[in-house]
Amino acid sequence: MLSHHEQLARLRASAPQAAEVAAVTGDPCYDRLRASVPWRLRYRLALGADGDQTVIAISSTHRKNSLLGEVSVLYERLLTELPVDEFRVVAILHPHIWNQHGPHNVHRWLAPHQRSGLMVVPPEYGWRAALVAADLLIGDHGSVTAYGAALGLPTSLAAFPESSVAPDSAVALVGSQAPRLDLGQPILPQLRKTIAEHTPEKSAAVHQMITSCPDGAAERLRELCYSMLGLTEPRTEPGVPPDTVQGLPGGNWPWRPTAMYAIGRVHSGCEISLDRYPAEMVPVERIPERSHLVVAADHPGPRLRAVADVLVLADAEQWGRHTETWLREAISARPGLQLAAAVCGDSCIIRTRGGDQARLSGSDDPVIYASAVFEWLATGRELAGLSPGLAVNGRPVAVS
Repeated sequence: MLSHHEQLARLRASAPQAAEVAAVTGDPCYDRLRASVPWRLRYRLALGADGDQTVIAISSTHRKNSLLGEVSVLYERLLTELPVDEFRVVAILHPHIWNQHGPHNVHRWLAPHQRSGLMVVPPEYGWRAALVAADLLIGDHGSVTAYGAALGLPTSLAAFPESSVAPDSAVALVGSQAPRLDLGQPILPQLRKTIAEHTPEKSAAVHQMITSCPDGAAERLRELCYSMLGLTEPRTEPGVPPDTVQGLPGGNWPWRPTAMYAIGRVHSGCEISLDRYPAEMVPVERIPERSHLVVAADHPGPRLRAVADVLVLADAEQWGRHTETWLREAISARPGLQLAAAVCGDSCIIRTRGGDQARLSGSDDPVIYASAVFEWLATGRELAGLSPGLAVNGRPVAVS
């Protein structure tokens, strides 16, 4: 069973006997991707992204000449160079990587990256939803790269071994169109250029190479199978369900690094702007000037916890009335800590060394409020002076 007539022609040239029993049925996987497109917003929200964030999918096939095998440093580079609040980075790894090395090793290799905001999609499900949610794709010569390009994603290649790619295939076409990522240069300007230079014609050309029967694979496959079995097909149409959000990362820190350097400015009135970067990925010589360090209370790194300016309890809802106790003890036990914060739903309770407290609410990322308060106090202002008109990164905040 083949997805395209081009494949049948190649099969006929290399193995005529096999071509006699081959059938072009289309690509059921690509059809499910297309069926999932209307649910894009749902997938983006599951990844912690709305209209203001750019979701970057990084796809790697297996073997040494893949993206993971050739340029695994790319994950670190992206996390280091891209502001946390503007980008979501999702890794899609070929199932053979998980099978060959084992899930334990894969998670061990990528644990620092995941703590720094990298979202890793499991091999069983979720990769289609992540691809549909993405605004940009960085890939190699794997099939997921071709799927993403066919869906309309601006695509950049971080690895692409020409000798491993079949001529005249959809993947070869992607290789002839997509720009190569140069890790010797800053990454963000290259990604912006890829987006700016992308055209619908490029995607349409790849789409035509992916399948000869768009949205028809389920019907053709079922018709073929029932015919071979000598059975009558059911009267109901075969299903092509969209992906669910199953497999997309979740939890208290689904996309947010568990340790961040934050740089802020307090503008006239009560407007505070913040930029944040994953602390675990940033080398010492590149720590942003005037930044403060925000660390999750359960971060595994003792050195980062020890030098944190702000410590955050991410699951305070589970602590109930004991949250107040945690806030007091966190401040008293760490002489260098300036603020202790506890996240409860869309709110963040913040306590100073002097014992003052405030609750800021209204965001799906309440951790950012701890940094806003830190910058507010750093200017010499009082916690009680936080106005009801406070806004953080352009979004209004409720203060109580």
